[in-house]
Amino acid sequence: MGFNILVEHVMATGFRRAVLQSLVSILALAALTAVCYGLHLNLATASLLYVIVVVLLARVGSLLTAIMAAVIAAVLLAYLAPPSYSFRVDDPLDVVAVAAFLITSLTIAGLVLRVRRMAEEAASSVSRKLIDAEERERSRIGRELDADICQRIALLAIKFDRVRADFPDLSAEMILTTIDELRQEMGELSSSTQALAHTLHSQKLEYLGLVASVRGFCREFGHEHKVEIDFRGQDLQRAFAPDVSLALYRVVQEALHNSAKHSGARQFEVELFEESDAIHLLVRDWGQGFDPETALNNGGLGLASMRERLKLVKGELSIESQRNGGTTIHARVPVVSGRDSNHSPA
Repeated sequence: MGFNILVEHVMATGFRRAVLQSLVSILALAALTAVCYGLHLNLATASLLYVIVVVLLARVGSLLTAIMAAVIAAVLLAYLAPPSYSFRVDDPLDVVAVAAFLITSLTIAGLVLRVRRMAEEAASSVSRKLIDAEERERSRIGRELDADICQRIALLAIKFDRVRADFPDLSAEMILTTIDELRQEMGELSSSTQALAHTLHSQKLEYLGLVASVRGFCREFGHEHKVEIDFRGQDLQRAFAPDVSLALYRVVQEALHNSAKHSGARQFEVELFEESDAIHLLVRDWGQGFDPETALNNGGLGLASMRERLKLVKGELSIESQRNGGTTIHARVPVVSGRDSNHSPA
């Protein structure tokens, strides 16, 4: 019963929308006809104006609305054609002109609707990829928490229990040695937890800036994954909006994770520098390389995520990669003169 009510509601909503679009198209065409009548516009000018109306309706409405608008516009053109203000067309060339208008407007409307549908499908595909990427990242963090952090905490608890049970039989030297070992393990656990937390949110980015944050992440990432990262960063001369800094920081994270996972390389290079009109980020490796277009078409979620993040700050991402020739990821974000406005990072 509830499903039937929902279907009826959707159908009723769609019907009301179609009726409203039809009324708007009729009113728009009627108003345009009145303008053509008052200004005594010729048939060619009137046809062009009618095409514009049909295209706008195709841009925001449905195919049925666009077809209806094109047919009504063709009838109104016949009304304007000599003999004027009648629906009779005596000149065969005017008949051809009206027919050409109808065919052209229907073709353009169809193309506009097709482009709109492709844009909607592309946006939906990107949204699905980003949601999938987010879910994979959550799964990764969950696995790290369960398989690494939680198990290490459990092992520490077991060791503390053993120390407490054996405490009366331990010498002072053994107690100090055991305490040092436990303290070292707790320090490593704290570092791992902190590194995991930084993948979600970096307070360094807010308080120390982009260069220091990226340098710190490279150091932590290299230590965690046992790789070498050569970071070269200039002290940026201007203040950037938090969303710009966050986008570039996330690109560094994603690029290094992808490189460490897929490239097979153990040495990486990260470069951050500023030009007069843009800030640039380069992430290089000398690994096995890949085909960027193939990776994107096959669901390269990391690449799609980086590209979409940069789009939000009007930036762009370029990738140069060759088989067994390494990969260079280049992120460029344009900047404006003076201090950027303060935006809250997303």
